[in-house]
Amino acid sequence: MDQPQFAQQHSVHGVRRGVADDAGGGPIIDAYRELQELGHFGTHGLRLLLELVGQEVHRFPVLLAPGATWNSDAVADCAQEFFAAKGPAVTAALLAQVTDVASMARYLRRSVRHFLVDCARDTDLGAIRRKIEDLLSATEAFTRVPLGAPGAGWWQLAGDPLPPYGGDLQPLVAAAYAVPDVQAVRWSGPRRSPLASDASLVEILRAVLSAAAGSLEVAQLTAVLVRRFPAAVEYADASLEEQTFEAAVARLEDRPDVMLEVSDRAQEVYAQLAPAQRALLPHLDKPIGEQAQILGLGRSQTYAASGKLKAVLVELVPDDCLRAEVTLELYRLCVVNP
Repeated sequence: MDQPQFAQQHSVHGVRRGVADDAGGGPIIDAYRELQELGHFGTHGLRLLLELVGQEVHRFPVLLAPGATWNSDAVADCAQEFFAAKGPAVTAALLAQVTDVASMARYLRRSVRHFLVDCARDTDLGAIRRKIEDLLSATEAFTRVPLGAPGAGWWQLAGDPLPPYGGDLQPLVAAAYAVPDVQAVRWSGPRRSPLASDASLVEILRAVLSAAAGSLEVAQLTAVLVRRFPAAVEYADASLEEQTFEAAVARLEDRPDVMLEVSDRAQEVYAQLAPAQRALLPHLDKPIGEQAQILGLGRSQTYAASGKLKAVLVELVPDDCLRAEVTLELYRLCVVNP
């Protein structure tokens, strides 16, 4: 598929009137009907995509070069990158799944947002976040706050559930700096240099969580490590305006845009699970005997059902910075309405 040239004129929800409409008659042409007729993106579809990209990119200042803004040229470049990377797959999905311009816009918005999240994860800031997630998951000293407790899904030191930390980040940054004998790791070459050795980072995370005396989101831990290792983040990542920085480390319940995204993604996955899978999902960490009782199956059949559900979750739940929150919301949906 040829890479399109994006016009700078925006549409309103992908709807444009044809020449006949402007003259007082004729049908309204929208992006959905255009897609159905052509089998690919046309003028109205590309305008809709450009509009949605323009709305979404402002949530991702880390993707901007130093001193740059999301002006019309930058938005058009981003839309073109998205279409070059995802255009054929998104077009096929739209032709198969959407039923009108509203559902087309919703699908496109989600696709654009996932693309931007992936791009952000490739930045230095995203790499730090992924490293933190990997270390937390691999170290027995850390655990997630269980479902149903305040701060469910946040990270804390292993033990009884602790309340979410709501204080300033500066004492946590001081605790990170106070960890002695931090071992730096250096190498030459094109790869991104790590912050420090894994052992040192684990000790820093342990000290930060201990100082918090509560649970923290990965976004908060990322903010602490960015301040502890400022040289590890390029200027474009580190120079967030204070308002943007505070939004980035805010609690999820204080970010309605993120909560809506989490809810939408979880609902999408929930709708694709069979009733038996919904009943089993909250119990995946239980012994196979208990799972068998829930499903009313034998052990071998339960093993197969459990393995299939785990594979389905890997496929359906996007592997990005909201994966943990989406999974927790999916658990909640399955508990409330199995």
